[in-house]
Amino acid sequence: MNPDVLILGAGAAGLAAANILSDHNRKVLILEARDRIGGRIYTLHDPKLKTPIELGAEFIHGRPDVTWNLLRQFNLKAFDIPFNHKRRHAGKLVDLADINHELRKVVAGLTHLGKHDESFADYLRRQNAKYATPEARQFALSFIQGFDAADPERISAKAIAEEQRGIGNVEDEPQHRLLEGYGTLIDHLRRSLNRERIKFRLKYSVSQITWSKSKVEIQSQSSRQTFWAPRVIITLPLGVLQLSPETAGAVRFAPDIPDWRAHALQLVSGPIVKAIIRFREPFWEDDEDLRDLSFIHDPASPFPTWWTMRPLHLPFLTAWAGGPKATALAGKSKRDLQHIAIDSLASLMNRTRNRLAGLVEHFYFHDWAADPFSRGAYSYVTVGGTHARPKLAKPILNTLYFAGEALDTTGQASTVAGALSSGQRAAQLVLKSL
Repeated sequence: MNPDVLILGAGAAGLAAANILSDHNRKVLILEARDRIGGRIYTLHDPKLKTPIELGAEFIHGRPDVTWNLLRQFNLKAFDIPFNHKRRHAGKLVDLADINHELRKVVAGLTHLGKHDESFADYLRRQNAKYATPEARQFALSFIQGFDAADPERISAKAIAEEQRGIGNVEDEPQHRLLEGYGTLIDHLRRSLNRERIKFRLKYSVSQITWSKSKVEIQSQSSRQTFWAPRVIITLPLGVLQLSPETAGAVRFAPDIPDWRAHALQLVSGPIVKAIIRFREPFWEDDEDLRDLSFIHDPASPFPTWWTMRPLHLPFLTAWAGGPKATALAGKSKRDLQHIAIDSLASLMNRTRNRLAGLVEHFYFHDWAADPFSRGAYSYVTVGGTHARPKLAKPILNTLYFAGEALDTTGQASTVAGALSSGQRAAQLVLKSL
């Protein structure tokens, strides 16, 4: 097979690009380092369970057209997640009745930044108590770490202002889950491809991209086989592409693309540790106040955010740590993480540790920063980097094309929708150049 286009990465962006190229009868070879497709969509299916286990992407944020058009095309069902948040306050779980109001109080001053940029942490220190109480500022810091997977000392305050304008009122923008998991979307995208023209090569880790105008050669340290094509769409995660060329697992460009790399360093691939605990029973539903619980927040906890499977009544709780909280958990064993998670949950719900530990049937987890094929969960913008994404999304000499959640320019960066949209955009640009 002599492909018209090579695609590096079989995640959401790569498959979305392949879907477009397949519809236009182009020959495509997709190279994927993992032994599976999906990338940071990582859905486990156990025939004994009634629900998928999402170790990676889980939520559909709002109603992005790119995602919902595919759901309709593939006849996939998604359901709304009830907005029922509680937080730990004075040793008790209390309603977080107006999460948007808490955030708005803190970010109100971001609209006055103008051309000035600074880290979110510097912004809070400068504002001091002008816009919000210490409790509200603490909640905002925890939100930035969890929602953006970001270090408040590094994330751009201007980027957060743009994000807040994009997502609008958090309470009015519903979140959704796919009934059968995000993995079903990946499977349907794969099945939609022309099998004669779209081929996959798994467990092929790219080590070097040798290129000139309209000519690309892909090499791997794990295989002696090389591949050629006139165009390549690179959908590898930002964390992998940011590795210096001499680092193990890095991708080298020959010739190098120093301007692209410089812009890439204005983004960070934020760390996430996600753990899912399956219990024998949904013990929290014994408490009338927690029966309809969706999310719990405790900024002081090693896992500061937890959620249930509501509206489904299932015995699962998900523990989430992002940014510095995830960094603090880096390198810990599964056993240690399970102990930390149970201790955190026991404190959060005022239960004894031994009782909760005795209810555990299974513990699943994934440390995305430690994953050698992702080196992080999803991207955020550092101070001064608000123009980096569109610059990174531009093709180089109509030969090197880039896609992925970090390169989305539609306002959906850091999400599956952003990955899908960027993959479609890159494919359309390739078609115009062929």
